[in-house]
Amino acid sequence: MNETLEKKDKKLSELRKKFTLAEFGGSLGDWGTLIPFIIGYVSIVGLNPAGIFLCIGITNIILGIKYNLPLPVEPQKTIGTVAISQKWSPNLVISTGFGTGIVWLILGFTKKLNVIVEKIPQIAVRGIQLGLGLILGWAALLLFSDNIILGVISMAIIIVLINNKRIPSAIILTILGIFIIFYTGALLLSQISMGLPTFQFQIPTWENILIGMLIAGLAQLVLTLANVMIATVKLSKDLFPDKKDAIDANSLAFNMGLMNVINPFLGGIPQCHGSGGLAAQYAFGARTGGSMIMEGILEIFLGLFCSNLLFLIFMEFPKAILGAMLLYTAILLGKIAFKDFNVKTAPIIIISGILCFIFNLIVGFLAGLVLYLIFKKKIIESPQIVKESEPGPEELQSKTN
Repeated sequence: MNETLEKKDKKLSELRKKFTLAEFGGSLGDWGTLIPFIIGYVSIVGLNPAGIFLCIGITNIILGIKYNLPLPVEPQKTIGTVAISQKWSPNLVISTGFGTGIVWLILGFTKKLNVIVEKIPQIAVRGIQLGLGLILGWAALLLFSDNIILGVISMAIIIVLINNKRIPSAIILTILGIFIIFYTGALLLSQISMGLPTFQFQIPTWENILIGMLIAGLAQLVLTLANVMIATVKLSKDLFPDKKDAIDANSLAFNMGLMNVINPFLGGIPQCHGSGGLAAQYAFGARTGGSMIMEGILEIFLGLFCSNLLFLIFMEFPKAILGAMLLYTAILLGKIAFKDFNVKTAPIIIISGILCFIFNLIVGFLAGLVLYLIFKKKIIESPQIVKESEPGPEELQSKTN
């Protein structure tokens, strides 16, 4: 009898630790980078927020239960950057996500990811990152020019809150944007309503899969292979040494494969894991899978009952504020591209990045790869170069704002 009571008390204690205020606060840690992409996907691409929030929410809950660790999902930034900057159609977005999902499933089953990753030169990856920054930066400036004064104010808010861990600037800017929408009458209080959404089911097409993979999908695979997967596994082991065997590259690939072959049919965006999201949630207090479960419940609630309101808000969202958000994201991408700066590799990165911007990501990546192979003997890469595309906890102050 006493043993049974002790077991019940232990389970209750574990549940209390999972679902605390700190865990809930941590669950919102990565929304600073999540929100700009969602707003862009809804207001520019035209995706339905119901599918986006529902898919992210379900995925977070499943992963929270499976790993009992904060392992949030994020937008695939390469696809998101190109889709938003080029105003893709919704079907092209979901088809590209589906294409990456197929590849991840295959790679997850082969269990050869570490070998593949080691063969990708870091310089070529940096070139894609710079190219992404330039592409997103140009799109951001076009949005920024919609209302330069509001854009400047938004950038000022971002700068002021850069070193504030507890107040992500993206959240503040989202609140500001919503206030402006109602203040200017673009959206009236009488239009606010809650109810079940109308889902826009999408079926990936082979034509869009091919087009999307060539324009952005292949570059996304390269970046994720060389950076996100290694960085996420490494950071997870550093933050949770007692669960260091819970996550590896193959399991992450399998997760990304499943989420990206299922989510597109519900209107979900291309998703991946990321060290930035993990670091952000950890810094804000997340320590268990409870943070992901609570985040997932919130996202499902928003998707099921508030999607119509969110759609109206995001469609009317001030373009200048979105431009400021995306401009800051572009600056971060550019900063990451020149991490561990080396005068011998910088020209290759710059040329590759410019070609990515002028032509497309694959052209830039191939150019960077060829230049690397040509000058390989002359290039002495710094041993301090770390394969990660997103900041760890020590860089979280800038990343989460």
